[in-house]
Amino acid sequence: MQDPRLRLFATVVLSVAAFASTAGALAVLIWWLIFTPRIKALPRPGVFLGLIAMIAVTALVSEWGGGPGVSYLIRMVVVLLLAAWAYTETSEGEMLAVAVWALGDRIGFEIGLIAEMGLFGLTVIRQDIEQVRVALALKGIRIGARSIVPIAALLIVTQIRRADDLARLLVVRGYTLGGRICPVFETGSRDVLAALFAMIPGILCCPAVRDVFIVLQ
Repeated sequence: MQDPRLRLFATVVLSVAAFASTAGALAVLIWWLIFTPRIKALPRPGVFLGLIAMIAVTALVSEWGGGPGVSYLIRMVVVLLLAAWAYTETSEGEMLAVAVWALGDRIGFEIGLIAEMGLFGLTVIRQDIEQVRVALALKGIRIGARSIVPIAALLIVTQIRRADDLARLLVVRGYTLGGRICPVFETGSRDVLAALFAMIPGILCCPAVRDVFIVLQ
């Protein structure tokens, strides 16, 4: 989707629908298969499979304890697919442009700047993980259960330091509140069609709409 406004709208509506029920998640999965690049929208297999493995473990524990483990697994995997697609499709500056378009030059600029910093942080974390993997490979060390915790701690500490450095840099350059940009968006016919179809799972998963269908039946 070229228009980030419609992409953000579709992501929010579909995420809520997928998390609301298993039927909604299956409907969102169909939308994902039709309107996204599918496999091309996914991150590296190792990262994606690792996230699915964590979700599967949580679902297994929930199912073993009598909870809706299978439903949780389906819903969270679909939400993960949506998140991967939205992250892959988002370009630099789009979140700032959408926030300013929606909320103005002050509050919108602040929220958009925070979102852009968050996305930039995710990109930097991916680069750090690759560097750590290369460094461990050169030392002949494989990433295992024992090394995950110290690596995660290192990434968190490094990211906190970078955020502090960036905040200091903004203060030094005189940034206080808000800013001015002129966002320009390109909307294709497929974008509008995808956004309209994204509303179907959201509407069907709304409790009020479900009650109407029950009454009609």
